[in-house]
Amino acid sequence: MKRIFLALIMATVCVFANAQHADDPEKDHVSVTLNDGTVVEGYVRTYWVDGKLFKRMNTSFTLSETPDGNDVTEYDADDVRSIDFVKKTSEDGRYDHLESHLVANPSLLKPKRVQRQFVYVEGENELGKMYWWNGVDSQNMQLGKMNISTIYGVCLKGDSVIVPFMTGNVISLNAMRIRYKKTRRDFVEYVDKRVLKGGRRLWDSIAYNPMLFLEICRDYKEEEGT
Repeated sequence: MKRIFLALIMATVCVFANAQHADDPEKDHVSVTLNDGTVVEGYVRTYWVDGKLFKRMNTSFTLSETPDGNDVTEYDADDVRSIDFVKKTSEDGRYDHLESHLVANPSLLKPKRVQRQFVYVEGENELGKMYWWNGVDSQNMQLGKMNISTIYGVCLKGDSVIVPFMTGNVISLNAMRIRYKKTRRDFVEYVDKRVLKGGRRLWDSIAYNPMLFLEICRDYKEEEGT
């Protein structure tokens, strides 16, 4: 019962937080590129972060041809390549372009479990790319608290899956440790030691500038000569 109550709170909060822009409908105007290359234009009616009972965020959204049209069509992350807002709201495009990618959601029993979802591009270097998205803070959920946090993840070269490493300002390498237990154990141990050694100052720096984490990953490659 408690879980259902929390889910209802989440749904209510998300609906209010992501209500359509009645003042300027063009803020909901997007261009959607499907996997087969088809481009569809329309207005978002239900956003990918809107609350859903029994379904993860960032996996689907609905679109109509006009801001208040009745011709609503649902699109799933499995069928979409990218989403671009027609009206730009930021100079660097961080909030105007989304991509559909596989994101790791591993457990000890299912270390390879993944799900395709929508993410924003944060940046990249020669070791890989970094992405971010807004989602439920699972750690606080276990404590009976309900909040939405920004989650960051990296997709290393040689892998096609984004692995989360920070939720809000809390760094956790659990997902990375589980996914790379057999293939990149030395790499994860190196990054873990660097993060722990850096202490609170480094943790705060990464929370302020997440790309620092990807630079630490690059340092491993340089030191190992791989």
